[in-house]
Amino acid sequence: MSFSAEKVLKKRVVLLGGDEEQLRRRALTEIFSALGVQKDDFDLEFTTGDATRPVDWHASAGTAPFMAERRIVVVRSLLRRDFDDMQGVNLATLPETALLILVADDEAPGGDEKSRKVSTWRTKYQKAVRDAGGHVEDFSIEAKAAKETIKAEAVKLGKKFSPSALDLLMEMTGGSVSKALDELDKLITFTGNNEQISESNVREIVVPSREWNVFKMIDAIVSGAVPEALRQLRVLVGSQPKPEDSAIGRVLPMVSRALRLIWQARVCLDANCTPSNATEAVRAQFPEKPNITAEQPYRQAPIMNAAKKVSLERIAACLQILADTDARLKGALPSFSTMDTLERMVLDMSGILAPVRQEPRVRGS
Repeated sequence: MSFSAEKVLKKRVVLLGGDEEQLRRRALTEIFSALGVQKDDFDLEFTTGDATRPVDWHASAGTAPFMAERRIVVVRSLLRRDFDDMQGVNLATLPETALLILVADDEAPGGDEKSRKVSTWRTKYQKAVRDAGGHVEDFSIEAKAAKETIKAEAVKLGKKFSPSALDLLMEMTGGSVSKALDELDKLITFTGNNEQISESNVREIVVPSREWNVFKMIDAIVSGAVPEALRQLRVLVGSQPKPEDSAIGRVLPMVSRALRLIWQARVCLDANCTPSNATEAVRAQFPEKPNITAEQPYRQAPIMNAAKKVSLERIAACLQILADTDARLKGALPSFSTMDTLERMVLDMSGILAPVRQEPRVRGS
């Protein structure tokens, strides 16, 4: 997608948002370059949404510049600040010398309630900026365009992807152009003089997104590969000093999302349809989020494959196991350590979801 720094410079307030972190960073770099400023310039100030208040952003941006034409204030992690704190702040009153740049950086997941709150704040900030005559830039890219962006970037750098390698890269990076670009840098170094990037190169060098690890864990559980499921669990939890924070704030919500998507895929299979051609009656059974019909094709395929191996009843049983795990981690049910509790979850789900193995028949029986 094209970004025009010149368009931004005509405004007094701008909001950079969307899912693509690297594109937001590039946009900031282009703005600074167009203004001819350096990050240590006197009339350039950085802050974060949770460090200062909107009234402080407005006051600082409204200060007359000392040695430049514009006074620039950049607010990173905007969505850490409740929009209600904007009360009494009129962005439209910023002087012509002001440039207030609000950056809606990615925030760590914190469950459905936090996601809804952040989404509401984002919408209100966007409206406030537009109402003030400012500019809102949404750096979000659809799946097809994302693949073409990465493909074109590789060509610029003298590389080509095999079709399967590009698909795998997008799957492992969760469809994020930003994450894929970061991994592309490593792939280029790793492949050296080889012009083509292969699927094996991607598997060997790319660090997958946590969402990918979750689906690999669920797939291993469904396939009865318990050791691999436990390995993926340890990758998800990582080596944080407080694994319970990672478990409650990140792992359990992601496992819940994966199971609910598999449930929706099973509903599609039982109705003899796919997410793309599901009837209104089938779609009506799906929640707004997560909704399998909104998932990208590269994500729908493994979800549908997993759903072929399970029933709605088994998925419901796993969701109950997930709820019990959450209760144990929060002290509402008896438990041991965080990892013991999570490993018990994996083992219990494996007992529910893993395929039933037929005992070998004895000849003559």
